[in-house]
Amino acid sequence: MTVQRRVPATTIVLLLLASAAGGDGGVVQLRQADGPFLVTVFTAPTPLRAGPADVSLLVQAGDRNEPVLDADVLVVLTPSNGDGTSIRTKATRQQATNKLLYAAAVNVPAAGSWELRVTVRRGPDMANVGSSIAVAAPLPPLLAHWPYLAFPPAAVTVFALHQWLRSRSNKAS
Repeated sequence: MTVQRRVPATTIVLLLLASAAGGDGGVVQLRQADGPFLVTVFTAPTPLRAGPADVSLLVQAGDRNEPVLDADVLVVLTPSNGDGTSIRTKATRQQATNKLLYAAAVNVPAAGSWELRVTVRRGPDMANVGSSIAVAAPLPPLLAHWPYLAFPPAAVTVFALHQWLRSRSNKAS
């Protein structure tokens, strides 16, 4: 296979892998200033769905916009309808891939409207920010796992195509 043929195939594979990659970030759910802090909250997956989710936070000193790396950050999710219990978890930099962020893994039990509250403490300084967020229903299992189910047929197809091209090049020589 020539270099010209490998480049598009490699590009396609890398794009597929990048779309499935997980990590800190996601969609911005909240950006709010309170006291000396500016807090930005990201959630993933996009859209946020019931089940395992990542909540990442960027905490900045409000006057300088520098990241605050030594705060205590608490994330609380409460169902808006009052049913069920709150989910309380501490967000830490150790859980985050990007060390400028704080991260917390949460398991949202149900779809619907949820109240997101974040408390940031650093010495005597404190901030409380919050917003209402929408949580979609979880994906059906087939849609949630389609990349794993699609891989074996794709691998067999690529192998068969490789063998077919190889046999054609052997016949030509």
